[in-house]
Amino acid sequence: MSSSRSLKRLPLDRQMDDIVENSIEKIELVSLKNGHYYVSNFANVGVIMTTDGIVVIDTTLNKQHAKAIYNAIRQKSKLPIRYIIYTHGHLDHVNSTEVFKETNTQIIGHENIADRFYKYRKLNDYHLRINSVQFQGKLGLESFHFITPDITFSKEYKFKLGDKTIYLMHGKGETDDHCFVHVPEDNIVYSGDFFINAFPNIGNPLKVNRFEREWYETCQQIQELKPDVLVPGHGRALCSKQDIQDGLQAIIDVLRFVHEKVIDCLNKGMTLEMMLEEIELPSDLTNNKYIQPSYGCLEFAIKGTYRRYTGWFDGNPTNLQPCKQKDVANEILSLMKDANIILKRCRDLMDKGEYQMVLHLTDILIFSQDNIEAKELKKEAVRKCSETNSNFIIRNIYDQLYYKMGMI
Repeated sequence: MSSSRSLKRLPLDRQMDDIVENSIEKIELVSLKNGHYYVSNFANVGVIMTTDGIVVIDTTLNKQHAKAIYNAIRQKSKLPIRYIIYTHGHLDHVNSTEVFKETNTQIIGHENIADRFYKYRKLNDYHLRINSVQFQGKLGLESFHFITPDITFSKEYKFKLGDKTIYLMHGKGETDDHCFVHVPEDNIVYSGDFFINAFPNIGNPLKVNRFEREWYETCQQIQELKPDVLVPGHGRALCSKQDIQDGLQAIIDVLRFVHEKVIDCLNKGMTLEMMLEEIELPSDLTNNKYIQPSYGCLEFAIKGTYRRYTGWFDGNPTNLQPCKQKDVANEILSLMKDANIILKRCRDLMDKGEYQMVLHLTDILIFSQDNIEAKELKKEAVRKCSETNSNFIIRNIYDQLYYKMGMI
């Protein structure tokens, strides 16, 4: 895989390097207020120190990283870890639970988490493969070993520990097992991935459907609490009421915009291709610092919302019972007679920077005759698609595919 890039590295790129390097020296238990702390890295870990014990919110991905956090907690307090809370069941939030779990620690999570863990176990190889693609092959996972919650809830759950009351409120967003945590005595919210300092990851091209309407409705609930501090699932904590309100409003506005636009387009009978051409963010959302498309993006959100409300058939009769790609490619090539016509056009398109069209045209020769030059052109186009894209997920998919093409 090419290691050079024409684009600057993203914060997520640096965090992936930290995972590989097990960068425990970079651990910082950041104090927020009144016994509240968090550690920010690939996924955030929240820590609430009460007068009667400790609550850990999410357990991060890398076990070396988790051990360093545990040691930092122990330097602050010798009180037992009484509870671990899962904000949701994604692996970067639940993968190192055994590091924090002590003899009498109880784990709390939404009732749907058990079903998520079941699917992860049944689809172990598949999920390892797609997460390797999404995260640059750097997770280092060989299997999933999750610890299921001891205490589950449906809508909400409340408990008292020492001087603090902990509220868990369910909402759908990236997952159907998501919740946020509110501590009213200190007016702090741990949001999980309802807020991540980036465009909401609706429509991840490798993952199952997500919930755009319920996501922005949950953000409205958080907004109504008017928290003093918001600790996101990823990225820095927000410690200004105005910043929190502005950040949440950006999520609410963009997800509501996508939801309403896609629904309207569906009712008008528009295809997905037409929607992608039609729907554009207003400038105030495009330029909003809280929803920059470094992880999720508008294209993902449109596709994900479309997929949620429709079936797999796109309305084009060609695609209802399509021929094999190889057969279609053979027919097209038989009309042209000469593969060099396509190859020359692909070289011209590469010079013009039209890399996506090169991918379409080279497929004709690859499917029809396994053409070596077409394969090389496609490989180069994939590399260029990666280098010219600033979205973390898109770049990683292209990079992993480029790497695999080099191994064939």
